[in-house]
Amino acid sequence: MAERNNLLVIGAGGVGRALLHKVAQHNDEFGDITIASLHREKCEQAIREVHEKGNLKDPSRKLVAEEVDAMDPDAVARLIERAGADLVINVASPYTNMTVMTGCLKAGAHYLDTAVFEEPDKLNEPAPWYALHEWKRKGEFEKAGLTCILSIGCDPGMVNVFAAYAKKHLFDEIRTIDIMDVNAGSHNRFFATNFDPEINLREILEDAIYWEDGAWRSVPHHTKKRIFDFPEVGEQPIYLMGHEEVHSLAVNFPNLKRVAFWMGFSDHYIQVFTTLEKLGLLGIEPIEVDGCKVIPIRVLKALLPDPTETAAEYRGKVCVGDLICGRKDGEERAVFIYSTKAHEDCFEEIGHQAISYTTAVPAVTAALLIKRGPWRVNRMVNAEELDPDPFMELMPEIGMPWAIREEEPARVCRDEA
Repeated sequence: MAERNNLLVIGAGGVGRALLHKVAQHNDEFGDITIASLHREKCEQAIREVHEKGNLKDPSRKLVAEEVDAMDPDAVARLIERAGADLVINVASPYTNMTVMTGCLKAGAHYLDTAVFEEPDKLNEPAPWYALHEWKRKGEFEKAGLTCILSIGCDPGMVNVFAAYAKKHLFDEIRTIDIMDVNAGSHNRFFATNFDPEINLREILEDAIYWEDGAWRSVPHHTKKRIFDFPEVGEQPIYLMGHEEVHSLAVNFPNLKRVAFWMGFSDHYIQVFTTLEKLGLLGIEPIEVDGCKVIPIRVLKALLPDPTETAAEYRGKVCVGDLICGRKDGEERAVFIYSTKAHEDCFEEIGHQAISYTTAVPAVTAALLIKRGPWRVNRMVNAEELDPDPFMELMPEIGMPWAIREEEPARVCRDEA
């Protein structure tokens, strides 16, 4: 097999297009970059955007658009060979994770993605989610000597690294980890999602699964609420929600009393979401309409704005971080490790909004660490299993600073979700 040193990006939605800008800014290390999806024209548009923004660091390196069915592992393997790629970043639908992994194993390429695998016809899968599919393939990646980093976006991903950093440097004992995510921006649309509407709405629809007192627990979505004072964006209502990082952190931090995920939603968002749910428009089972089979949530996806269309009007900031409680040097301690980003700044740099940007940057940070060596571990891992220091040092250079705010344990720490 000829030596391969290039990069393949699969997926040309909002995250894929944002990610292309960030890898193009580092193409002196990534080599020639191919972006591929079911729709070649989207890939070509993404390449035009990179050139328009002047984000191609080394103009002698190629940016190539390809068409691929990411559900076909043989097609993925052939594309990896054709692109000369030793690394694949999969930011297509999470429905494709397992087939793209297979393509990487066939062709001998390292792999990373930004979300857990999902099956289109299933909701409320049992915890821990990674054990259902991804972790079953650990032996294959280790045998092949290939690195596979699961779910290394913002959350999941960056927040997993924050937890590892806290464990290494800030605490002797960690008791609880609460992941908190708020988008305090406004896009001036009646209702829109921040990434693929089908995937985004499915994850909100699911029951909120969390780990507490040595057991997996769940409650219906939007039934547990708290207020948290976020840096830079102030007090925001957040709701307990099911999310990927809980499912690996609970396993890899086995002594935690609780790990849970919270996301901010406005009253308006909750009202619209509840109406859509009650009308059946979030359904994932086919229904018959005038003799045609349709899936309600996919009809809704077709009607909602494409997340890339909201970027120009987006104003405000996102804040994502870990509220961690435990002990250090015999004393109670609480910290909030976080990153913030303004939608306007993201749009100015790459022409996309902050949700796409903040998912892309951690993935590119991880990809560079694979290329450079510190995270080339030649096995399958979740981000919290890796040394956090190289990531924490590099991520601000790629575009996302982070900070630590000391909290008052008596005020922010609680034993129950």
